[in-house]
Amino acid sequence: MAKRRSKKRPPKESWLAKALRRLLVLAFVMIALAATVLASVFWYYSRDLPTVETLRKYQPPQITYVYDRNGILIGELFNERRTVVPLSKIPRVMVLSVLAAEDADFYRHRGLDYPGILRALFRDIISGRRVQGASTITQQVVKNLLLSHERTFRRKIRELILARRLEQEMSKDEILNLYVNTIYFGHGRYGVQEASRFYFGKDVEKISLAEASLIAGIPQAPVRLSPRDNPEAAKNRQTFVLDQLQAKRDVYWSDLSEEEIAKARDTQVKLSDASKQGDRAPELVRQVRAELNESFGEDRVKDGGFRVTTTLDLALQIKVRNALRAGLRDFDHRHGAQAPFRVKGRKDKNKALGKLKIGKTYWAQVVEADDEKQQLHLKLGEYDAVVGIDSADRYNPKQLSASKFAKQGVSLPVRVLSDAEDSNIIGVKNVQVQLDLGPQGAAIVMNPATREVLAMVGNYSDDSGFDRASQALRQPGSAFKPIVYAYAIQSRRFTPASIVLDAPEVFDKYMPKNYETWNFQGAVRLRYALAKSINLVAIRVIEELGPKHVAEFGHQLGISTPLEESLPLALGASAVFPIELVNAYATFASGGVYEKPKFIRRILDSNGERVELPRRDEAVQVLSPAEAYVVTSMLTSVVRIGTATAAQSLGTEAAGKTGTSNRARDAWFVGYTPNTLAGVWVGFDNNRPLGRGESGGRTALPVWIDVIRSAEGQNSNEKFVVPPGVMWAKIDPESGKLAYEGMPDAIDEVFLEGTVPSEMALDPSVADPTDFMMEQQADTIDTQ
Repeated sequence: MAKRRSKKRPPKESWLAKALRRLLVLAFVMIALAATVLASVFWYYSRDLPTVETLRKYQPPQITYVYDRNGILIGELFNERRTVVPLSKIPRVMVLSVLAAEDADFYRHRGLDYPGILRALFRDIISGRRVQGASTITQQVVKNLLLSHERTFRRKIRELILARRLEQEMSKDEILNLYVNTIYFGHGRYGVQEASRFYFGKDVEKISLAEASLIAGIPQAPVRLSPRDNPEAAKNRQTFVLDQLQAKRDVYWSDLSEEEIAKARDTQVKLSDASKQGDRAPELVRQVRAELNESFGEDRVKDGGFRVTTTLDLALQIKVRNALRAGLRDFDHRHGAQAPFRVKGRKDKNKALGKLKIGKTYWAQVVEADDEKQQLHLKLGEYDAVVGIDSADRYNPKQLSASKFAKQGVSLPVRVLSDAEDSNIIGVKNVQVQLDLGPQGAAIVMNPATREVLAMVGNYSDDSGFDRASQALRQPGSAFKPIVYAYAIQSRRFTPASIVLDAPEVFDKYMPKNYETWNFQGAVRLRYALAKSINLVAIRVIEELGPKHVAEFGHQLGISTPLEESLPLALGASAVFPIELVNAYATFASGGVYEKPKFIRRILDSNGERVELPRRDEAVQVLSPAEAYVVTSMLTSVVRIGTATAAQSLGTEAAGKTGTSNRARDAWFVGYTPNTLAGVWVGFDNNRPLGRGESGGRTALPVWIDVIRSAEGQNSNEKFVVPPGVMWAKIDPESGKLAYEGMPDAIDEVFLEGTVPSEMALDPSVADPTDFMMEQQADTIDTQ
């Protein structure tokens, strides 16, 4: 019997090996499960993700720049203050500073900094809260341009996915270009170009390493690290950036020398003056914005990066504002509206005022002066207010302290700027006000031939407040009379030699008066009546023409406001916008052609391509050139013998008209030379009278003279061009008839063809007028 072989049993597995094997299986399962979960998470959050391909065509919002006619920047329109600059034009010191501050390994990783993510995660776990971010520049581009800024797990996962995709779609330079042009640098500035302009007043191309390293650190916390608001924190952050540049120099940036970095550390960076970076001609910029919005839409205008060249001459704009300021200060001086202010017996009404109206002027009493803060504490009935005198240079030419500016108990007019707010003190209500001691004004300069607006001032200050040149509705007074007389000339019912009676009369219960109330001159010529601004003559003329027809004619000249179709229209009773009245005069100056004011000369898009200008209405021939010339000729008499003789100091031919509304609430002068048209208005916003002795000739005309002198410089010998269809004839100044031969006081007068008087004045040397007429008839028979 064969011997049975015994089976060899495998050695028994030790408990340690068994445990290891199970751990490996568990680990494998856990890894597989984690991978499955992770894949599921990534798949779940990958749904409906924005496409990164759109970033290739992404056009970030850019500033629309507004320039004067000579290429000087005067304003900006924007949603986000950004100017895109190609990466090739950004200096290397700026690029390296950004990389050092935000992502030194940018050119080595593929969108995600895994070691950085782990470090950040570890520190967050240790601290129990989020203390360190780990976003690469690629992730920041994704977050800023494709996702929201919410701090959620969902957003972070989507950010990681898109960052990897973006690195596959775009080059590193393309991603960095997006970043440096879109990142926020505080104070409403986006991108390195606007940051450089705001902080240093220069283009980024001219930036130094010290400057670049300072602003490169801002995006981490724009509010906390602003060098304007927190210079010490900004300096510490700059030091970190320079330290990073030094630490990585041998690894990445060997072309950046240690000497350059050391010099940047020691450089005291000087910031530019932020106060000089606002709009320099806010009135005209507002007009440009309105035209652009109408043509392209507000969002496109604010995001499109247009380059708009306007008609404005900034140098002239500054001179015109200075001329207006000087005129308003002269007014202040005449009426005691300059410090020091003392009690003059006025008992201020400290009674209850009820609810204050914003924009209305009230009398406030000085209760205390604070010299340290240069402030006055005021009382308006039951309201308290504080006003600083630092911004009241107009009323404080001697630069007095607050206590010397106005004594306790003095009453000063102030305008309310805000609703009252309850104070911390029970029963006290504070209200924001500003001093309103003197009037405001507007001045407009235009080329009448092209309608280009060369200067436009609507405020004493150059802030972007209420623009009286285009937004104030004011009564033009006698400055409206040229519109009445222009229609009279066009109608052929009147000539400059027409005789109209200046005498008191009641017109259907309306009894107008002359400026010099009881001074009546009887029968006068139309030219003389305009020169001397005789109200009763203007009333008789409009009565014959019909107020409705005159109002329609005013609208043809561009007056858009309702014009009252009644006799007081002749005296400027209907309110108008200053720029529209000035433009109406431009029709006289340009040979009878009406056209809207022009503010824009050229528009380029963000790529430098020319853009079609906003559509303008076609010019309209409202008056014939001959009719317009006759009106101009009549207006020259206002300067030669009328209410504006002070304008003769210009030494050039000029035409224009003064205007003073009822109770001198408005003072005007609108006029022109052969080359330049300008209009000036002065008045209080609350419509109170300007005061004794003020008028268009005293208040507005001196400003107009300074404006024309600023616009034209040296005196010009040019004359107004005489068009065809105009004739001259010698007339009798008393009767307006043709002068007889040898008449000693005969004057030359201008007429439209066909309107020369046919009747001759009587020669006083002829004893019997009947004999004279018979002799004339006999001569006629003999001639025939």
